[in-house]
Amino acid sequence: LKLQFLYFIDSTKTKMMKAVLLLGLLAAAEGTFTSHWGHHGWHWWDRNRNPPSRRPTKYDFTTKTPYWSSKSLSNHEHEGPVGEGDERCEAVHLQHVGRHGSRYDDNDDVKDLEELLASKGSAIKNPRYAFLKSWTNPFPTNVEKHLNEVGKEELYKMGARYRRKYGRDILSEDYNPIYHTFQHTWKTRTSRSASAFALSSFQEGRGQLGRDNNEPVAMFCLWNGLEDYDGDKIIRFSDNCPNYDAITDDDNFPGKVQEDIFEKKLEEEVGARVTAKLQLDTSVWKLDFDGLELLYKACMFETVVLDTPRRHSPCAVFEEKDYEMFAFLKDLGEYYEGGHGTQIAQELACPLMSKLLNGLKKYSEDDNEVQAAFMFGHSDTIQPLLAQLGLYVDPVPLTADMPWEQAMARKWRTGVISPMAANVDMVLHRCENAEGVTSWKTELLHNERRIRWPKCGADKTNVQFCSPDDLFTAYPMAGDCKFDEFCKIPQ
Repeated sequence: LKLQFLYFIDSTKTKMMKAVLLLGLLAAAEGTFTSHWGHHGWHWWDRNRNPPSRRPTKYDFTTKTPYWSSKSLSNHEHEGPVGEGDERCEAVHLQHVGRHGSRYDDNDDVKDLEELLASKGSAIKNPRYAFLKSWTNPFPTNVEKHLNEVGKEELYKMGARYRRKYGRDILSEDYNPIYHTFQHTWKTRTSRSASAFALSSFQEGRGQLGRDNNEPVAMFCLWNGLEDYDGDKIIRFSDNCPNYDAITDDDNFPGKVQEDIFEKKLEEEVGARVTAKLQLDTSVWKLDFDGLELLYKACMFETVVLDTPRRHSPCAVFEEKDYEMFAFLKDLGEYYEGGHGTQIAQELACPLMSKLLNGLKKYSEDDNEVQAAFMFGHSDTIQPLLAQLGLYVDPVPLTADMPWEQAMARKWRTGVISPMAANVDMVLHRCENAEGVTSWKTELLHNERRIRWPKCGADKTNVQFCSPDDLFTAYPMAGDCKFDEFCKIPQ
């Protein structure tokens, strides 16, 4: 049975009810469908795919880009078999590092825009955009930065995909806290993301609790009770490195300098376009960068969370070039704070890298019972890890005044490499050839797609699989992580 979408209307209510009931029974028997009442009747779709109302946006919202949209922006090579020739390989161990799913905005941003439009909205003379004068906060006020409905779905569906992909090997056994571990930071959006992932990957139908036979899953976080320097050096390392804070907070930090330069360029260019489009009375409202940014953030979250049509949201004021300029501005900061722009940013993830590689190596030496370790963090977990792995290296540093064509071709594009629910997986495979000789191969995946190891192999560049021993050669800092040393502020 392959039902993906059905629209049905019958003039006879009885016939319609019978048809809907029949389809519901068929879908329930198949076990993979859900339904939604739309403007024209019932819509049916495969619940493991995106519902038709949740269309991927073509715009790059950098680290706020939804997971389902970022995958349409990226390209990955085809995944072939792990074994070569007569080798037979089996996935036996998984290390997963994931980011929380999509979240709500900061309350202050929404409140500031509401007040700005209330006080300056009269300056809008173009009747096409008169709706902005009465714009009000469309989001709940008690869920600031919490996981939203899109984020819950992102992680729930991801867990279901992992269950299908690894259900015959790594995740074939019922949940056991000895073999399957879940860790998150102290933020509720990471704990709830972990819970949504665990619900579909381990809990549903695998226990004896409730109608759905759920299985409770143990989760833990490393937290000393403090918001600053909270003690979690594994997933929340950037918040536990005083020297990193001192470097990035300095007014002369390269990231700040480059952002300031491009901010002025964006204010001038985008501000002129938006002012003309709104036909602003500049004696009442002279649009500056802060106002543009508030409009952009409202546009971003209305698109991601509410799927508001562009013409009915603050998005209506922007052109495609405007989105790209905002994206480049954000990526400039991320490049220096968590990417290849500074040395300390590339070193930050060494506690996490050490945990990952040691887990792989110990399992290959029969010294690790954990079959799957799941960790849920933030964008500043994912980006330094990608940097330390040596991925997405641009040929020249990103700068505010680089040619626009070069900026558009950048590899460090956070909407692709670190969207909401971004993830990095290291999968260990036990391989055996026809002579019975055993070998170990580690597969690297980013956002659920296989990518090549950039620093492994004989020539230390661009190989598809890497042995646990070779990984320590490729990434020596994982075996000798001096986190406390380089995080200490020099006297």
